[in-house]
Amino acid sequence: MSKRLDEIRNLLFIRKRVYVNELAELYNISVVSIRKYLCALEEEGTAERFYGGASLVEKDPEHDSSPAMMLDYPVHAQLAHRACKEIHDGDIIFLGSGRTCCILAKLLHQFKNLSVVTNNITALDDLLACGARIYLMGGEVTSVDGKTLFSSPENPQNFMDNIRVNKAFTSISGIDPSTGLTVNSIISTYIYRCIPTIAQSWYLMASSDKFDRLSMYTVAGFEQIDYLITNDYPEEYDELFEQHDIHVISTQEDEQEVESA
Repeated sequence: MSKRLDEIRNLLFIRKRVYVNELAELYNISVVSIRKYLCALEEEGTAERFYGGASLVEKDPEHDSSPAMMLDYPVHAQLAHRACKEIHDGDIIFLGSGRTCCILAKLLHQFKNLSVVTNNITALDDLLACGARIYLMGGEVTSVDGKTLFSSPENPQNFMDNIRVNKAFTSISGIDPSTGLTVNSIISTYIYRCIPTIAQSWYLMASSDKFDRLSMYTVAGFEQIDYLITNDYPEEYDELFEQHDIHVISTQEDEQEVESA
């Protein structure tokens, strides 16, 4: 189901409207199965079903997530700015995909001699502008929001066998106490599962709305995360973070510093 769901999601981004009978014929599966896929896309907020098909949920222009408007998202910007404090001249970093990572890419111009390994295609122009040495991962290009693009090979180990970074920065779709870290796209899983093997430290950037959220694919357990950068999280996670020695970095501390200055 996973790969087929990604294919239908991508087709929806391209066509804006899809129809049950056409999809059933295209993928040679039953209309009942197609309806289940469209139901899953509706539940994740990507599609709105109508009789015989579904249409893409268009974002409000005021909440557009295009690269030019990334900094209009204050929480994501706070996470990215806080992540910058963990980066130093000469670092070798991995930069993941998604809105927060795109904003972080815009801020890397302040560092010298950076090397960046990434699958974030949307952030490529900003990375080139900052003068970093860039190692772009190839593979299938896709999107989970219709705005930001990323790539991933099915076997990223072939690329990453000889790659080592001292810090990895990624976002996540969902964080659940029993399931761990989850994402919506099976293509994303190929990358996330390699991060612990290439990075000395994994920095997870997660806004408060990611907690107690379950997405489709599990990509890592809490024991694999070193740092969590967040604006807030439920108190019930305190014991879990302590148990797995996860250092929590709160953007609220930055706000308190500004207020006391």
